Amino acid sequence: MRWTALLLLLALLAPAVSPATAQSRTAAPLRVVLDNGLTVIVQETHATEIVTLQAWVKVGSRDETDETNGAAHFVEHMLFKGTQRRGVGQIDREVEGLGGILNASTSFDYTQYFIVSASRFFDKILGIQSDALMRSTLDPQEFERERLVIIEELNRRDDTPSTRTFDALYTTAYAVHPYRRPIGGSRAVIQQMTRDQLFGFYTTHYAPGNVTVVVVGDVSAQDAVHKVRRAYGGWRRPAPARQQFAPEPPFGAVRRSVIEGDVRVAYLNMGWLGPAARDRDVYAMDVLLYVLGRGRGSRLARSIQEGQRLVQQISAGFPTALDPTLFSVFAVTEPDNVARVEEVILAEIRGVREQGVSDEDLRRAKTLLEGEEIVSTHTTRGFATTLGFYATVADLEFALTYRDRIRQVSREDVQRVALRFLDPQRYALVVLQPRR
Repeated sequence: MRWTALLLLLALLAPAVSPATAQSRTAAPLRVVLDNGLTVIVQETHATEIVTLQAWVKVGSRDETDETNGAAHFVEHMLFKGTQRRGVGQIDREVEGLGGILNASTSFDYTQYFIVSASRFFDKILGIQSDALMRSTLDPQEFERERLVIIEELNRRDDTPSTRTFDALYTTAYAVHPYRRPIGGSRAVIQQMTRDQLFGFYTTHYAPGNVTVVVVGDVSAQDAVHKVRRAYGGWRRPAPARQQFAPEPPFGAVRRSVIEGDVRVAYLNMGWLGPAARDRDVYAMDVLLYVLGRGRGSRLARSIQEGQRLVQQISAGFPTALDPTLFSVFAVTEPDNVARVEEVILAEIRGVREQGVSDEDLRRAKTLLEGEEIVSTHTTRGFATTLGFYATVADLEFALTYRDRIRQVSREDVQRVALRFLDPQRYALVVLQPRR
């Protein structure tokens, strides 16, 4: 599922990241692993005098414990707040002075930082990025300020029905796997965390073997690799072995959770465990996502929204991740219609499992999916995100072959993954309804 939809649905920071489009790219991306383990990916594109520089760190909420939940997101907030060489606020001033932009995001499996600027400033933004990753001080005063900022983010997330039901769905669906923990963290943990604890988390996970630096834009690939090696080559810190988790046990039945809030309508979120990024069924699952719940021409929209007019909104999501994550269906409806909406969603899923999908549904889904992929990767930042995302949760080959793999998905493939993953008798369900 695309990174753009994932970041939108996670809202911190759910469908399919993807690959390759125009931008006057001169050759395939160059991938080099430095002696210290840091990976560099460079894609030349000379359509504009712009460069995007990203750093993907293999640490997210998946790598936390109950006692450190929220640490990855907290470090993301702190990384650019000052280094051993740059004072608080200096990085923001430097990037702004170049006319550039910088930002970051945290997810289940990674933390990502980016700077976009005119390509003639590549050396400068590389110096800023490498300084922050290697030498951030996590300034104690800024730590206390950002603690309050993060708590306010968590409050807003709880006040937003779509994100509240998303978090509740993952808590309901996962009993064992760390995806059950909210990406933004636990309010109680954030309130009690010390700066020294956070600094320990940072120095443990921010190591060259955990980092992929991605450069896309108006640069020479070989020259960019040379400069990244010069900036990062002296970084010597061992990367921890990434923990492997047993798969979440299959659902034995329906897992239901009903919560109440200050809402006037009902918000329903249903989820099924889907494939991990390295599972070849992820391609057919992405197509199934678009058949069922992406766009006004999807089966769920035609049946429930346009046909029976049972919902104000309905969509499906499937965030590709390192481990199996949820294929979900989100709907907004009147409280009295919740049971009926659940029933009709299950009926559509049974229809795909039993009768498969039509040629027209398959064509529409692939056309929409490919079109969105092209749009999402037409900028240097969009294409860099595609390369970095897949290099982090799967491999670079995934990014470069994704569209070809989508084109190969057949009606039989779509029906097969529906039978494998979407059991209408075993799923997780969260309903947010008005207070009684």
